[in-house]
Amino acid sequence: MNRKHMGLIGLAMGLVLASGIPVSHPPFAWGREAPGRPHCARAAGERAGGSPPSDEILLLQAKSIFGHLPDKMPGSEQDTPVRIELGRMLYFEPGMSINRTQSCNSCHPLDLSHGGAENVPTSEGAMGKAGLRNAPTVLNAGFQIAQFWDGRAANLAEQAKGPILNPIEMGMPKPDLAVGRVRAMAKYQKLFPKAFPGEKNPITYDNIAEAIAAFERTLVTRGRFDRFLAGDTGALSGREKEGLAIFMNQGCIRCHGGPLLGGMLYQKIGIYHPYETKDLGRFEVTRAEGDKYVFKVPMLRNALLTAPYFHDGRVGTLPEAVDLMAWLQLDETLGQEQIDRIIRFLTAVVDEKRTTAPPPPGAGRQSWWNPPAPAAIPAGPEGDRIRRGYRLVTRTYQELGAPSGLQSPPAGSLLACRNCHQEAGTKQFGIPWVGVTGRYPRYLARTGKEVTLPGRINDCFERSLNGRALPEGGQDMQAIVAYMTWLGRKAPAQITGRGTLAFAPPAREANRGAGKEVYLVYCQGCHGMNGAGYRERSAGKAGENVVPPLWGEGSFNNGAGMARLLMAAAFVGGNMPLGTPWDRPVVSVDQAYDVGAYINGFDRPNMEDLDKDFPDRTQKPVDCPYPPYADDFPHKQHQYGPFQPIQAYYRNLREQKE
Repeated sequence: MNRKHMGLIGLAMGLVLASGIPVSHPPFAWGREAPGRPHCARAAGERAGGSPPSDEILLLQAKSIFGHLPDKMPGSEQDTPVRIELGRMLYFEPGMSINRTQSCNSCHPLDLSHGGAENVPTSEGAMGKAGLRNAPTVLNAGFQIAQFWDGRAANLAEQAKGPILNPIEMGMPKPDLAVGRVRAMAKYQKLFPKAFPGEKNPITYDNIAEAIAAFERTLVTRGRFDRFLAGDTGALSGREKEGLAIFMNQGCIRCHGGPLLGGMLYQKIGIYHPYETKDLGRFEVTRAEGDKYVFKVPMLRNALLTAPYFHDGRVGTLPEAVDLMAWLQLDETLGQEQIDRIIRFLTAVVDEKRTTAPPPPGAGRQSWWNPPAPAAIPAGPEGDRIRRGYRLVTRTYQELGAPSGLQSPPAGSLLACRNCHQEAGTKQFGIPWVGVTGRYPRYLARTGKEVTLPGRINDCFERSLNGRALPEGGQDMQAIVAYMTWLGRKAPAQITGRGTLAFAPPAREANRGAGKEVYLVYCQGCHGMNGAGYRERSAGKAGENVVPPLWGEGSFNNGAGMARLLMAAAFVGGNMPLGTPWDRPVVSVDQAYDVGAYINGFDRPNMEDLDKDFPDRTQKPVDCPYPPYADDFPHKQHQYGPFQPIQAYYRNLREQKE
């Protein structure tokens, strides 16, 4: 498959469009996109909450715009298993850097499920100096129109030669020194003649680059979106399909079309609004005035794994990138739900092999039902009350927090109820509210008393939302209860998926260092390196959080249930990254355990009088992060484990009482 064949895919898309398949935009251009305001047709499904196209129409639209990612990259015809293996070894070889510390994998990591790009704004080279541009992913890189942000390398082999000689990156002063290093290593002396048979002196700089390129050409990834394009409409969730429709209808496909969702044209950053950058982009290659601030459009495949974003790495999260791109390139302002849906769609274009963990026990059970959608809320006074409740639980900060103008607002954090109760309380094992009204009043060990549903809701306002209680008989509380009641009005009595998944922790202390690595790969893309999440660009300080903060003053306090490691790990395993189905987890049990410890190891607001919680301290959860306890295990062990000895202690205590 060469670039000519790739171009035929674009031609095929144009023919499909000409055949009358309904789409909102023309296919992307395989070359330079001419600046011009997109004529965004307002098709169904553009706004979250509207009716998206039928699965059949959406599939036809997507096929015509994105096509099919080929099985092999251009240039792979001459690649042999031995050449690929040699390239893999060279990719991870630090001996070609000036001080033997840096390899290709240093800036483009592939181990530990990394997405082929280091999760920092700009990478440090062999001598500790940071580069000027963000390291792009090597996954699927050989399909692109060119390599590097400015397109100065025509193919992977040409690209591979650059970093070795770059004084900031690997720092070798000349090619011969790198070749000499490789020749001196016995492990390569037999491999090069096999990889390049018939050559008198096979260990050359060109062949080093060709071998690395051969390995990189194997890095073809596929996600659930590819299964959708192949006809499996069930491969995407409803919200991911909404995101796909918005992605197409808002005009994102003008640059991010084709099999890679980008990577095949150059574009100026800041068509309608300026983006502050000193980097002149492609101008530094062509010296053409029109190429100032023009960069190769990045691929969006695996974007969730490659934060931070843009050529300078200044954009910390994917929601910010989506929000900012709409403003800079399309002159569009997106709302919270539109950004949310686009992010959900982008989770479906991530490599399934890198984002698939073993399913939990019972993953084959089908005992859920389709909860009602907000559009089904009835008319009339009762419907108005339910709609008010829906708004309060989905836009809690804006309605009941600082932007509300209320004195002493009930919501003290930047969170919304929906942040813990996924998909407005309707997601299986996402702490749903379905059927919750029938479970109250009930005994709450934290208070040692029976609690009503309004009382339990207020418990969340005081802890998860770090605020104050609502009047239990007030209109806001009545609205929230009305919405929760409406959700479960037709639910069967027996369903699987209330609360969070049962979580059996590893028999060890959680490793925050390992958790940081998990966070950087899977969580940073939405929540940012500093855990602050992202708030709508257009609304300023009053803006709603598209993605919630995980620690710091705007997050839940230390009395919240999510501050407990086992609760956080169970929630992450069944729901994260955003939209993850409980029975198709992305992170493993060990990863969820470690990343939960990493997140909960940061400072957050402190709640007063926590010593009054759990009057019967033997009923305190083993992972409760604050004392006092009814045992002699150290505080740190209650925070980070191992929990099995604590569990055994209380199990024996109960048996003795019986």
